[in-house]
Amino acid sequence: MNLELNYANLCEIPLKNALKFPSRVSHRYRNAESGFTEKTWLQFAEDIKCLAAGFSFFGVKNSAKASFFIDNRYEWSLTDYALLMTGAVSVPRGSDTPPKELHTIFIHSDSSFLIMENKAVLRELLMDFTPAQLALIERVFVVDKTDTQIPDYLPPEKITYYSDVLEKGKEILKNNPAEADEIIKRIRPSSIASIIYTSGTSGNPKGVMLTQVNFLHNVRALSPLLDSKIDDAETTLSVLPSWHVYERTYEYCTAACGVTTFYSSVKDLQEDLSSQKPQMIASVPRVWETFHKKILSKVDKASPVKKAVFYFFLNLSEKKLLTENAISGNRIYFKKKGALTLLVSSFFRRLKLILLHPLYMAAYKVFAPVRQALGGNLRVSFSGGGSLPMPVDLFFNSVGIKLVNAYGMTETAPGTITRRVYKNTLGSIGIPLDETEAKILKENGMPAAPGEKGILHVRGPQVMMGYYKNPAATAEILSADGWLNTGDIGYVSESGDYTITGRAKSTIVLSGGENLEPEPIEEKLKESDFVEHAVVLGQDKKALTAFISVNEDRLKQFTEKWKISFEELMHKSGEIIMHSKLSEEVRKDFKKLISRESGFKPWEAITNIVLLKKKFSIGDELTQTLKVKRKHVEKKYHHLIK
Repeated sequence: MNLELNYANLCEIPLKNALKFPSRVSHRYRNAESGFTEKTWLQFAEDIKCLAAGFSFFGVKNSAKASFFIDNRYEWSLTDYALLMTGAVSVPRGSDTPPKELHTIFIHSDSSFLIMENKAVLRELLMDFTPAQLALIERVFVVDKTDTQIPDYLPPEKITYYSDVLEKGKEILKNNPAEADEIIKRIRPSSIASIIYTSGTSGNPKGVMLTQVNFLHNVRALSPLLDSKIDDAETTLSVLPSWHVYERTYEYCTAACGVTTFYSSVKDLQEDLSSQKPQMIASVPRVWETFHKKILSKVDKASPVKKAVFYFFLNLSEKKLLTENAISGNRIYFKKKGALTLLVSSFFRRLKLILLHPLYMAAYKVFAPVRQALGGNLRVSFSGGGSLPMPVDLFFNSVGIKLVNAYGMTETAPGTITRRVYKNTLGSIGIPLDETEAKILKENGMPAAPGEKGILHVRGPQVMMGYYKNPAATAEILSADGWLNTGDIGYVSESGDYTITGRAKSTIVLSGGENLEPEPIEEKLKESDFVEHAVVLGQDKKALTAFISVNEDRLKQFTEKWKISFEELMHKSGEIIMHSKLSEEVRKDFKKLISRESGFKPWEAITNIVLLKKKFSIGDELTQTLKVKRKHVEKKYHHLIK
């Protein structure tokens, strides 16, 4: 069966799947009885129609704005498609978002409908509403039935449970089977489909207006990259927040390939990888970094012989991968070599691969437990939503787990540039997607030469309409001829591969006039076992200060080694972990990592180190995709910058 991608609207994806493979499982998830529930594509399509018909009956129709605050679960996907079918504008966010932020989103988006996970979350949210704002709510739809009481915020008749909406939808479709088709006919793919509020890593949230046309481009361009065996029943795990544009579009793409989605969580991820054995997964760099550290930590605890064998074959496999990429041209370079030079070097590289082939085969067997730890069936994996550290990138691709790095932003639904399975250039974000243009511009607005840094600009069908009710912010990044200024600093190689090195807004200027990007320094610092998260600050200062969220497991190892009380160390007054020996060890690590040998300049060295007691957490220092909120951290710990 061929992969069909010419959809008129997003709703056609599940509806056509219901015709192509009605009995194949579309979603699998845990239920309250600790078992698993499965939905087929036929059942999913019927549920979408019923919910859409029910929504329409209760007034959720074309252009109506509905804020829906639901976490990763079957009902999230169901709600998303049902709202798309009605032509309403969805305004999604996770239910674990702070109530004040949800309140701001509801009011700013001019929503008139609320869709909530349960009454407990609803009660917490409504506490921030004034009587005048409560009057703006036409109706609230609640997924889970609970006994939670809502004080006199809303009259009971304004609250409707999902089960009742679905029942009403079934009744409507039973009496008028053509109603679903009538609803679908009203879809306008070029109209606003969703407003996604994003704070990125700093500033106030902005509502990104995306159309179905924006999303459909990503479905066309990204789905083939999954390399899905559409005739087979394949599985993916959903770990990231479904409301986040990265996960949302990924789920559209996997649906287009007929893939089963299993809803997991960070807590259950390891268990679910083993039990579900997915063929593909998309996650953020932080998750891949965690896997990487856990695997190497386990290796380091093994016997000296096992440890030596593992690292011998890892070194061998990494060199093999780099050699293969050099032969195929999948590497970053800025100057083309002559034909004779390439021919000679290619000959010797191929000869090396042939001679060492038996060792490479042995290495593949040595890494079987690593692949098994991630389910054993992964054919392709994706990393997006942040910078993927080179050691992590190289590790997974060397042990037999194909990890593809991708780049995008909420403003582009999100995909613009990505690597391919067949062109997986390590250390890069890849090449532009089909129908997408990209260019690097210098500060003076002129195009940058290969290897020369500048700001990445992109243009294509996936670029947003603009920020909702914020034309000034839209004009700042979106030109009249459709070019979007991403705000990301990077360069393009002679091979056409793009690399991102940092954010323009993050650039630090020291008091001596030296300019630097903190992100590469932070990524390098995270190679230290002591570091969970790192934020480098120092605007207008003489030197850099690194704020470190310490890895608790490594800290406990340190306290055991030096016979220090972990509890006493953490419960001393103040925000900082104070211990001379610990500071000495961390400083030693940092000095080795941030050095000339590693490609850093003298002024990029870390002079001041602040070891924080508090772990960075989602909703405070971290975004939902585990990116650090730099401005928030700077404001919170400003008094500690030297």
